Amino acid sequence: MKIESFIRGDITLNPSQKRAREVFFYLVFGGLTTLVNMVSYILFDKLFGARHVFLTLGSFHFDLLGNEVLNLTIAWIVAVTFAFFTNRAFVFVSKGPVLKEFFSFVTSRIATLVVFEIGTFKLLLLILQNGFGKDKNVVLFSVVGVTCTYKYLVKLINSVLVVIGNYVLSKIFVFNKSGPARKGEGRKAEISDHEECDADGEK
Repeated sequence: MKIESFIRGDITLNPSQKRAREVFFYLVFGGLTTLVNMVSYILFDKLFGARHVFLTLGSFHFDLLGNEVLNLTIAWIVAVTFAFFTNRAFVFVSKGPVLKEFFSFVTSRIATLVVFEIGTFKLLLLILQNGFGKDKNVVLFSVVGVTCTYKYLVKLINSVLVVIGNYVLSKIFVFNKSGPARKGEGRKAEISDHEECDADGEK
């Protein structure tokens, strides 16, 4: 297996090599997406964390920034945009319709936004504060003037769950192998195999 073929993900790779390549690149870009998400979250938290944005629905009042939902959502939007283009180009090497895949990608990511980005994040904070008696704002360490609190540690742990959930959803619902582009790739591989057999037969 050539390194160039592995990077490009061309039809010369066998199924096991394709799976290995897919997982490898997903981990690489999943890590970068996590970094983008973390940096975006910390940036918005530092800029707007002390402010309040209220949403009123009838007699209910929600403090969006106070509940960190808005900061989580903005960081999610930035990370999802980055993840879509890198996943499409480098991980799954998809040639399908961009808008259709983007819609499916965002839809699947909404599930992880609600379940993981917000749901498990809030759950882990509750466990941290009520189960271990740790305040989320306690500083763990500081790097170049930027303080890291328990809240950011929870966010990092939660991001790992997000990466796993996103891979499963992308594999099944977004860049699946049943699409037209994937079928085309399979057809090319089949033709290539026939050509190799014919060449062997001629010999």
